[in-house]
Amino acid sequence: MRIKGQTAMEYLMTYGWAILIIIVVVAALYAMGIFSIKGGVACSPCFSYFAFVDYSKTTSGTCATPGCLYIRNGPKTINAITATDNGIGVAITCAATPCSAGKDLTIEGIGTTGDRVIEITYTDVSSGLVHTDSGTIHN
Repeated sequence: MRIKGQTAMEYLMTYGWAILIIIVVVAALYAMGIFSIKGGVACSPCFSYFAFVDYSKTTSGTCATPGCLYIRNGPKTINAITATDNGIGVAITCAATPCSAGKDLTIEGIGTTGDRVIEITYTDVSSGLVHTDSGTIHN
């Protein structure tokens, strides 16, 4: 009978340590915030040519209307820039015309509910070719 008791005690000790280690690891992950729910990504899938800078559902800063998207121009100088929000035209402005590389663009009047597909059409100044880029904003 003594051997069965010793075997049972060894079994409990071995698995007891394993369970203790698992509890410590889960507690450490929880303390690091791994399990906390964070806000989603505002732009995904995002634009391929333009860099996403910021998005606001409210009027703030230089944005006079709700639903402002701030993006940065890619490596080329562009002009004849137009934008649509789910197929409806919205205002897009650049600090300079034509919009040189690295300049910020502001798109105003984007809808503030649901997923919004933003499509930007522009002309590359050096080649004269018209391009279209799109991204999805998640409200």
